Amino acid sequence: MASTGAATDFLYLYGVILAEELQTKKVPSIMGIDGKAVTDVFYKRIAACYTPVNAQTFSQQQVELQLKDPDWLKDKAFHHHEIISEIHKNFTILPMSFCTVFQKMENLEAILKNQYNEILEKLHSLKDQQEWNLKIYYNTEKILNYINLHNPTVLDLKEKMITMPKGKQFIMKKKLEQLISSQVELEQSKWWQEISDELASYITTANLRKIWGREVTERKDEMMVNCDFLIAKETANLFLHKMKDLEKNYAKIGCSFQLTGPWPPYHFSKMGKETL
Repeated sequence: MASTGAATDFLYLYGVILAEELQTKKVPSIMGIDGKAVTDVFYKRIAACYTPVNAQTFSQQQVELQLKDPDWLKDKAFHHHEIISEIHKNFTILPMSFCTVFQKMENLEAILKNQYNEILEKLHSLKDQQEWNLKIYYNTEKILNYINLHNPTVLDLKEKMITMPKGKQFIMKKKLEQLISSQVELEQSKWWQEISDELASYITTANLRKIWGREVTERKDEMMVNCDFLIAKETANLFLHKMKDLEKNYAKIGCSFQLTGPWPPYHFSKMGKETL
């Protein structure tokens, strides 16, 4: 990010697109994050979508101060996402992180030149792809009940307890409760593997993300899975139908699905050489 407060405008970069796609359509006429039009600059077969921004407002020092203001952060981050989403409607885009800023055009052009092959390869891998996010939540009480009634290890212990003396049965009931609790993670891993296998033929690739706690989700149930999928546009409808079937099946054991998208490919845009 730029670090000086020069009087001339800096360049705020939203993303890089395939230049060939500009032969049949134009980047939409939209105002950028600082109230100036979004435009593009070409380098061979790629084009960077950017907007001029005030050099003082978007200097590294000033941005770091502004990031401490939740209202500024919310407003600007939302705008950043909205612009990228608007471009993504009509173009293959390699989206940039929030507040990717260059001091001058020469710096941006140097990046496009130095990383040209890698950027072009990444863009081709993202062409006609969509990102979807799946979060799976579970009701603890329902899952514990399911395990109590269906888990083979639990059922085996319960069967053995029938023939035990009553005194030993009392002791084993405590062990049974511990066993049921210990099987939750194993069962969830098995369910996720089954879901992944069912979805394998519909997805290009997947990216597992960190599980969020209830203090973040503000839900009563717990998060079991947080996963991004890269889906080809042509298979998106089949993917959505399959997801509905899975959601219906797993609701019976206390799971609920939250599917959102399509998004720009934020979580599939990282390149080996992360300079942009």
